Amino acid sequence: MSIREIHRTIDWIDKEIRLISTGTPNQLAGRLKMSVRLLYYYLDMMKQLGAPIEYSSKHESFVYTTKGKFINGSVWQEDICVAC
Repeated sequence: MSIREIHRTIDWIDKEIRLISTGTPNQLAGRLKMSVRLLYYYLDMMKQLGAPIEYSSKHESFVYTTKGKFINGSVWQEDICVAC
């Protein structure tokens, strides 16, 4: 797997998390055509890059505990409130 594919996968997971539409780990892994174990590997990688990811049973989705997004699948950027 190339770095470009890894970044593309992180971008896809990031988009699903921001939309609060990942579904369960099994559902997300199925849509990504990967094992649940590999999905958790990606989520751990995203957490190591700074993303505050948790699973919400209420929403049945992974969520970010603070707003932000990945830039080019490699850099976590937390939203900054310019009006604060």
